[in-house]
Amino acid sequence: MPITADAAETAARILLDHRRRIVPLPALPEGCCPATTEDGYAIHDALVGQRIREEGARPIGWKIGATNPGARELLGVAEPFFGVLLSTLTTDAPSRFAAAEMFQRVIEPEIALEIGADLDPADAPFDADAIRRVVRAVLPAIEIVDTPLADGLKSGGPSLIADDGSHGRWVKGAPVTDWQALDLVEHRVTLTVDGALVREGRGGNVEGGPLAATAWLATTLAARGRGLRAGEYVSTGTTTQPVPAVAGQTLLADFGALGRIEIGFD
Repeated sequence: MPITADAAETAARILLDHRRRIVPLPALPEGCCPATTEDGYAIHDALVGQRIREEGARPIGWKIGATNPGARELLGVAEPFFGVLLSTLTTDAPSRFAAAEMFQRVIEPEIALEIGADLDPADAPFDADAIRRVVRAVLPAIEIVDTPLADGLKSGGPSLIADDGSHGRWVKGAPVTDWQALDLVEHRVTLTVDGALVREGRGGNVEGGPLAATAWLATTLAARGRGLRAGEYVSTGTTTQPVPAVAGQTLLADFGALGRIEIGFD
C-alpha cells in the first residue's frame, strides 16, 4: 500500500528536523518509512515543499544519483534517481563550509548542464541528441552528498530518495557556452585533496555520459507530468569515485576546458 500524504509529510518533517539540528537519524520510524521508490518520491516532494515554504528555498534544477551500475547495486535500486537542486543549498565556486554543520560530506565532481529551452513532456521519450539541442551551457560542479540517515548510503534507495537524494550542497562553476566540440563522455576530471591527487575519472563514469543521463531524467519527469525548463540546471552524476571530506581539507576538482571547482571545510 502506498504511503499516505500525512505519513509523507511526517517523514519529511523528521528528516528536516534532524538536518536542522545536525543530529543523526538511525532510520525513519515505522509507519512513515518508505518501502518503495514511489514512497521515497512522495516524501521527497513533501520535504522540498516544506523547504520552499519554511526556508524560502527556490528550485533551480535537478540532481541525478546512482548513474552507474556499481552505485545502483550498492543502493539496491534498479535505475537512477533524481533530487531537486535548491537555491538555499547552492553556492558559486570557490566555497568553504563548516564541516560540523554536515554529516558525511561526500564529494562528487559532476558535469552539469544548463538548459536553454523548455522540453515538452509530450515529446518524451528523449535521447541524448534531444538534450544536446537544448543545452545552453556546460559547467563544472561539485555535489556534496550528505544525509542525516545514520547508515548513509547504506540506508537504501527509497530512504535516500526521500531525503532529496541525500543532497547536501551544490557548488557550481562558470558556464561554458562554447562546449559543442567537447566529448563529454571522454572528458577527463581529476580530484585533489590538499594538493594530492586522489581520484581520476571521466564523464563516462555516468552511464552513457551527461547528455544520456539528462535524457533519462527528462523522460522520467515527463512520466510524472513535468518537463525540463529553460534556466534549470542538471547535475548529472559523479565523474569519479566519491571522496569523504573532513575539517581542514581543501579539495580541487579540475575539469580541464570546463574549469575548476575548489571547496574547503573548516
